[in-house]
Parts: sequence; C-alpha cells; structure tokens
Amino acid sequence: KLEERLAQGLAAMGDEAPRVLLGQALAAAEELIAQLRRAAPGLADVAYAGSLRRARPTIGDIDLLAAAEDMAAVTAAFTALPMAAETIAAGEVKASVRLQNGLRADLLVVAPRRWGSALQHFTGSREHNIHFRRIAQERGLTFSEQGFAREGGDLIECATEEEVYATLGLPWIPPELREDAGEIEAAAAGRLPRLIEPGDMRADLHMHSRWSDGRATIAEMAAAAEARGLAYIAITDHSAYLGVTGGVDAARLREQAAEVAAVNAEFAARGSPFRVLHGVEVDITPDGSLALPDEALAQLDLVIASLHVSLRQPREQATARLLRAIENPHVDIIAHPTGRILNRRQGADLDMEAVFRAATATGTLLEINCGPDRLDLDAGHVRRALELGVDLTVNTDAHHPDDMAWQRLGVLTARRGWAPAERVVNTWPLERLRERLGGR
Repeated sequence: KLEERLAQGLAAMGDEAPRVLLGQALAAAEELIAQLRRAAPGLADVAYAGSLRRARPTIGDIDLLAAAEDMAAVTAAFTALPMAAETIAAGEVKASVRLQNGLRADLLVVAPRRWGSALQHFTGSREHNIHFRRIAQERGLTFSEQGFAREGGDLIECATEEEVYATLGLPWIPPELREDAGEIEAAAAGRLPRLIEPGDMRADLHMHSRWSDGRATIAEMAAAAEARGLAYIAITDHSAYLGVTGGVDAARLREQAAEVAAVNAEFAARGSPFRVLHGVEVDITPDGSLALPDEALAQLDLVIASLHVSLRQPREQATARLLRAIENPHVDIIAHPTGRILNRRQGADLDMEAVFRAATATGTLLEINCGPDRLDLDAGHVRRALELGVDLTVNTDAHHPDDMAWQRLGVLTARRGWAPAERVVNTWPLERLRERLGGR
C-alpha cells in the first residue's frame, strides 16, 4: 500500500515545478513589495498578481506588477533587492530573479495610466480573461495589458481595475473569484456576493493549548486572540485517541473546564467582554464512532469531530464514517473535512454531496481550516456547501499564538468559495452562536 501511494504521488507530481503554499508565497511577496517601495522612491504603485492575487492554495512563482514613469530605475532596484539571490533576466520594463528562499519572482513595470489594465490582465485567470476579452470583442473592442482599442480609434487606457470592468458595463470583480466560474455572469446580473473580509471575523473556534499538543496555556491563547481583536475563542484540545498529541479524556476535560472558567473570570474581573468557550477536537475512529463518550461531550460548549486516521478507506466506507459523526447530536463542527495535506497527501475519498446534505439536515457546521498546508474545505467545496445550505466556520487550528495569523488564509479561501460574512459563524456575536449551538 505504501508503494502504491508513493507511485500515485510521483505520478501526480509529474514534471511540474514544485509549488509553494499560499502563506509562504504571500509572506515573500509582501516583503518583496516592502523592499521595492524603499528601494524605488519613484514607484507609483506595486502589487502581486497572478494566482497569488487570486489566493490559490499553492503558487508556482511570484508575479509582481509595478507602476512608475522611470521604469528602468524600478527594474534595476528590483534586481538589487536583498531578497534577490540571482538575476535570471533583466530589461527596462521586465526582470526576473531567484529569491533567497528558491522562489522565482517576475516583475513587470508599466506606466501609471495603464496600471488598471495591466493589473486585470496579469491577475488572470486565463479562462476569466478569455471570457472578458470575448465580451469586449462583442462590443467592437480588443483588450490587452495596454488597455482597450477600437479599430481606427484611440487606445482607452485604464488607471484602475474599476475602470477596466466599467468599460464593459461590469462592476469590479474580486480577484479571488476570477476563475470563469460564473463570476462574470453574476456581475452582469448584479448578483455578486459581498464577500467576507478579514475585519468581519469575531472568533476562532478551533485551537489547542498545552493540555494536548499546543505550545501555550489557555490564558496565553486567549490573551493573544483578544489582542488580535477577536471577541471569543474556543479551546478545543485533542481527545486522547491519538497518543502523539497527549490529549484529553473525560476526566481531564473536567479538570480543564475549571481552568477555562478561571480564565473567563479573570477577563470578567477586569471588565473585558472577551470569553473562552470550552470544547474538544474528538477523533472519529475508523468505524465512525467518537473517541469520547456522549456524556463527556454533552458537558462542553462546542464539539469538533475530525478525521485523522484511516484516510485511505474506500469511498463508501469513508463517507459512511463521516456521516455517522455528523449525525451525532453532540457534534457541532467537522474540522478539515477531507484531511488533505497540501503537497503531501490527498484527502479522504468522500462523497462530498452526501456530506453537505447531511450537514444541512443536522445543522452541523463545516470548517475551512486555515492551516497553510490544509485550507480544507477547498474553494470548490465551500461554494457547493453554501449552495446546499451549509453554514461554515473559518478556524486557525492554532497550536501557538503566532498561528492565529493564519486566519487570513482561511478568509481568502472562503472568498474564493463565494462566501458572504453572514454564512460564516465566526462573524456572529457570541450569543447568536450560542443559540445556534443550543438549537441543535
């Protein structure tokens, strides 16, 4: 079985260049932009484009777009940045470098008056742009990174993306949606959703402490979350089923409840409304039963159930196992539903339609796990789950206070899945969430 999985993994990789995780590419691109802003004072604007701007879960290389009148000065500054280990190619308006971390970064510099046209063109996707250009052609226009052109007419240059889309009578389309998956039709009909924003988030409902495999106390995790502007969190340490995580059993959960209560009392004593919910991440065993008894789960504010083992079960068996957990009345959330690890392993082979319909019927929430190597549910599953009536939760699965920064990645994934804020329970006030959980 191991040989078969290795062979499948190698075949899936093929001859493609290795792709890096979204979080790693974002960090590198943002530091590149910060360095370029300092090194090229004549810069009018700079942004990352391509699949990174569309927030795909893995990225091949970094595409940067800059606007400046002195284009050659910007490309020269780019190749001399501290992050650039090697110059691959350099010209007056284009340059490519190999970064110290091994990633390739490509830069194109355009005139500020063409910034919008170039940013739309180089953000993609290819399919979105083909559809966009087809609409332009129907109106007697051609479109490129230079702008719009009509035969025998002047070039229509667009300094902003809003101008680009407005030229065809469309509202601006968020880059995360630009995959030619109905976003142009929705824009034309005025049906684009107001996508969730990072500032909408009030809570994080999946994180770990030193009671299992976390690296901070409950109080430390709570203080970090409050400092980030959240209103409440749930501490959801692992059940003891997986020996490698330490984990909590029914007796330790009762002990942990006292510590959660003490932390909440400290917040209340200093007049803070911040609160900690007491939960658990309970393992779904190979037969679909849970690794903690119902009596223990009934005492908690919130219960997450997760697949961690036996992910290679046949489709029918794996699906039945997850459905059994969804149907347990104590389970509020299914975390990282497929169990995939990006660039390392595929998720479980599940009938996701059956999963979504069961979650709708029971009111079970499905998680977008913000872990950089998970982002599970993926964007396609997010959109389909929403269509079928599932409400979602975006959780960091943090094991250290620093991991809470991953929330941004989960929000980007939710946006790629067309998620509005009201369908993500992390945006709700605590009392509304309590009512939802109690209603189950």
